[in-house]
Amino acid sequence: MKSHLSTRYLIAVCATLFLAAPLLAQSRGQRRRQPPDQFATVNGVRLHYLDWGGHGDVLLFLAGLGDSVHRFDSFAPRFLDRFHAVGFTRRGQEASAKPSTGYALRTLADDIRAFMDLKGIGHATLVGHSIAGAEMTTFAALYPTRLTALVYLDAAYDYAQAHELAAGGGLASANPDLSLEAISRASRVHPDYAAITVPALAFFVLYDTPYVTSQMDARARANSELAFRILEGGYKREQIDLFRTTVKHGRVIEWHDTNHFFFDDPKHSVEAARIIREFLQMP
Repeated sequence: MKSHLSTRYLIAVCATLFLAAPLLAQSRGQRRRQPPDQFATVNGVRLHYLDWGGHGDVLLFLAGLGDSVHRFDSFAPRFLDRFHAVGFTRRGQEASAKPSTGYALRTLADDIRAFMDLKGIGHATLVGHSIAGAEMTTFAALYPTRLTALVYLDAAYDYAQAHELAAGGGLASANPDLSLEAISRASRVHPDYAAITVPALAFFVLYDTPYVTSQMDARARANSELAFRILEGGYKREQIDLFRTTVKHGRVIEWHDTNHFFFDDPKHSVEAARIIREFLQMP
């Protein structure tokens, strides 16, 4: 586990997915209102999905790399009074099928469209975490008429540039899980924010110090400190400025005192839901 902490950080691009291991167990224990697991065949692939219920416009939740859509079991129910909340786990991870091919970014975006078709969803607001941002931006370019809005949960990053920076610093490495590596590689693109025509909200989490714990060995600590220097400074500020200046109807929220899973953080989950509801012009 220790040896993969900084690697997962780089895969998630400055969104510090190297936090995933310790926080995954913690946040899963805190979840409530867990809906039953369901499965649907989308583009010939069996995908895991959840329906938290609710009525009104659809919020479609998309999980980060290697995560399950159960990640939103505590967050999605905050919207059920005015929205219908659903979400699925992308192909290649967790309970969804793991085909040997089919991980092009366009295919992953088309899975979103096909899932919406299957469930009779004409329009939706996509709410995506981490690497899901690449699929969301691609979807916006391919299927603009199927969108109501976009909500990026620490997900609006140029993953191609981040990988280049990581490789230049000697930190890039392949994920041993072939499906996750394929998803990661497919997501290394420069985002075409100019193609977004709907309102878009982007949360960015910035770290003021490197993430270091007592459980890390010397190498893991050094890699985390190096990743912090490479990605948390100018790169993140560039990403925020890019979103602000390129997205026509965009809004940015910056937070420093939380982590990559801020929507699961008791300090910020209520406020994050309030900001999203306000952005979508719902009381």
